[in-house]
Amino acid sequence: MKISSPPRLFAAISFLMIIAMVVGTGLIQAPFFRQSIIDREAAIVQDLVYALTVDQDVSASDMHNYTDGQARLRFERAFKTLVNLPDTARIKVFNRDGTIIWSDDPSLVGTRLTGHPERLARAMQGKVQAVFNAAMNKFDTSEQSQNSDGTIECYVPIFSHTTTQSETQVIGVLSLYLNPHELNQTIKNGLYLLWTVIGGGGLILFLALYKVFSVVYRRQQVAESELSKLTSEHERVVQIEKMSAMGELVGEIAHQLNNPLVGVINLSQLAEREINDPQRVAELLAEVRKAGTECRDIVQRILRINQISRSTMLPTNIKDLVQDTITFCHQSIDLQHAVDFIAPEQPVMLNVDAVLMRQALFNLIHNAILSAPAFPVQVALTLTERAHVAGVLLSVTDKGPGFSLETAAKLFKPFFTTRSNGTGLGLSVAQHIAMKHGGVVLAENLPEGGARFSIWLPLEPTP
Repeated sequence: MKISSPPRLFAAISFLMIIAMVVGTGLIQAPFFRQSIIDREAAIVQDLVYALTVDQDVSASDMHNYTDGQARLRFERAFKTLVNLPDTARIKVFNRDGTIIWSDDPSLVGTRLTGHPERLARAMQGKVQAVFNAAMNKFDTSEQSQNSDGTIECYVPIFSHTTTQSETQVIGVLSLYLNPHELNQTIKNGLYLLWTVIGGGGLILFLALYKVFSVVYRRQQVAESELSKLTSEHERVVQIEKMSAMGELVGEIAHQLNNPLVGVINLSQLAEREINDPQRVAELLAEVRKAGTECRDIVQRILRINQISRSTMLPTNIKDLVQDTITFCHQSIDLQHAVDFIAPEQPVMLNVDAVLMRQALFNLIHNAILSAPAFPVQVALTLTERAHVAGVLLSVTDKGPGFSLETAAKLFKPFFTTRSNGTGLGLSVAQHIAMKHGGVVLAENLPEGGARFSIWLPLEPTP
């Protein structure tokens, strides 16, 4: 399977991260599990040692005179019980001087053999110590330990039972070596359980994140598709604007040319009757009339260019239309400008050409942003009557300088603009679109400053 789409790439990376998390957590937690179990074993041994030494009345003098027959007998009775414990590999008992006074291996008595003198010193201070010795560090004096995977070494302080609790005194330390076979098995089972729990949780987290990522990705794709559609519609409307503006311009020219051409035709007909050389003049005037007729036909065809901006009326939610237009403005205009939208809660439905209406509103918002780039633009949708006709008012308010009376007379004239880089088509096209819907574009200066341009449309289409 090729990892080509973002969701698949996200899934692959997330899956690898979850595997790494499960394995890493197990490796990190294993030493903590082992040490926790070892500490628990050491605490059990401490309680057992205290009970045995109290039962056999082992004292500090016995620890000092460990060669005495009675002392050895008490050691044998007290500590021999520990030899029979499961997984016991070695027992050593140290006195305060650090000398081994009793062991299941008699050859160690009288020596100071220990692999962890620092832990022995802490045990002499009354602190139970426990450590795991790896296989390479295990002692080699025990046959039981030769086949084990390392050892557990516990240093348990032996307290005097002849003093009060406030005067508790350490008279020696018992060092107990245990085979860790059961410990390792317990750790393995714990790790399996830990991996199962973490893996299950990671899988649930992965599925949740993948679902969220997929939803976000699909919405992004839809948004990009809608933006592409809006861009195509914008290009179409721009073309309509150009043709509409050209049609208006050509229409004005055609109206001025049409009347003189009619006069030329009439004069040519009169000349045919009054010139002395009727045959020649008739031929010339016939050609003039023919050319004039052709010019008139061309002018009439030019007049029909105005008819290309046709409308397709469909029921449209005006609130959604305005929101889409604002979004399109944010995507199309380099200025990251705040545009506030105020509208009633209920949907407002009108039969309009959504593409043309979006373009008309886009032109008003664009002009408002350019007139005052430092201030937010407010777009409002209200239900308003005009000349006793119920309608919808889309108003765009800016904080710009407004317009003068002289400018007001030319606002909707094609190609008139007050900006050096303007086309002068925005307001005229908006007016043209509004009129096609039976509405009108209104412009007014506000007393507090700024201007408001509004598109008013009737709720019911005009016949």
